[in-house]
Amino acid sequence: MAGKKFKKILSITASILTMTLILSQSTFAFDAESNKNEQAALQKQAEQYERTLKKTRNDISEKQAYAKALQGKIETLSKQIKLSNEKIDALNKSIKEKQNEIDKKLSKIESKMTQLRARLRAIYIAGDTSSLEIILGAKDFSDFIDKAELVESISSYDSNLINELKSEMSTISGQQKSLRAEKKSVEKEKKSLENQKSEINKLSEENSTIIAELQGVESATLDSIGENKESQAALEKELKEYFEQQKKQAEENAKNQNSNNAKPSKNNTNKNNSSSNNNTNNTKPDDNSNNNNPTTTPSSGEYVWPCPGFYYLISTFDENRGSSNHGALDIAGGGIYGAQVIAAREGTVVSSFSGCTHDYGKSSSCGCGGGYGNYVVIEHSDGKTSLYGHLSAVYVNYGDYVSAGQLIGRVGSTGYSTGPHLHFETKYSTIWDHSQRYNPLDEYPGLF
Repeated sequence: MAGKKFKKILSITASILTMTLILSQSTFAFDAESNKNEQAALQKQAEQYERTLKKTRNDISEKQAYAKALQGKIETLSKQIKLSNEKIDALNKSIKEKQNEIDKKLSKIESKMTQLRARLRAIYIAGDTSSLEIILGAKDFSDFIDKAELVESISSYDSNLINELKSEMSTISGQQKSLRAEKKSVEKEKKSLENQKSEINKLSEENSTIIAELQGVESATLDSIGENKESQAALEKELKEYFEQQKKQAEENAKNQNSNNAKPSKNNTNKNNSSSNNNTNNTKPDDNSNNNNPTTTPSSGEYVWPCPGFYYLISTFDENRGSSNHGALDIAGGGIYGAQVIAAREGTVVSSFSGCTHDYGKSSSCGCGGGYGNYVVIEHSDGKTSLYGHLSAVYVNYGDYVSAGQLIGRVGSTGYSTGPHLHFETKYSTIWDHSQRYNPLDEYPGLF
């Protein structure tokens, strides 16, 4: 019941989310930021589903272990009940055997009674009439024995015979009473075992019902996880197609710009243009190319803005992201894909990576560059470092010395990136330790 209810709730939630996506897509133009938010919401929902699934499976495992223990107890009680039945059967057999013995004793007693009567008859013939009348007036055997003892004229033989009969009857009665008491005790024990078995069977049935409900929740959660993944895949595909179009448009714009800037080959101009074209193909640009002298926005200190012309911050330093805080600036803006990324300050390249080909928006990390995708890390003279992540192109290598404002790469969406932007990070040292990070805006007083 609980599984069906949970599945119904999840189904309604998924339907609402799907209708919301359809309406938003049909009514509005593509919104990268909205897409990013929807992916984040789906990711959060997926994490909740995973937690629910993990807990449900743990609960199922515990209940199955409990069911196994109950089944073991039921089997043990069944064996005990079987032993009790066997014991009762044995007691019934013993009681029957004792009854046979009693029957034989009664027959023997009857024989001895005959002998006693014969002795009494002899006494009567001897003339002891009053005693005989007393004895023969007995109502039953016990009364007969009692009265017979009163007869003083009975010989010692007759007294011994009477005592023997009383002893045998007492012994047989005691044995019979003991067997019946033991049988009653075993029957009581058997009834207690049967009650325990009935109670445990009831617990086992209830536990089986709970397991079935939990398995229903597990099934519903797995269905929801599948639907969630499909929704995430659809959003990621949409985002990827959008940014591929942006990338294609940026490349086309760059190509047109290079074509418009071309001049007759009377000097080294063509050579410079060739270097400029190579920059868009992820090769290191010529030091004399126009792309190596971008327009920069200097600060009041030694740092220049790393992405000239783009100042919109979609994420700021120390922004709360649930499980962790963002330790950098995310710089974005319309048409930023392929924009110039320059060294914020002079220094030496101490690390770089350019092997990520997953240059599009995504809802999870592709694993490249530890999530940074293509990146560059520059160490400055005072030991501080600056990092530039998610690049579409890298133009510098380990050991290169770069000057402030020098072109080092292009904005992209590689690594764990939901869309084109520059991840700009500053640290107090070269140590890969998040505690060393500090707010990049500290280097740009008055800029914002």
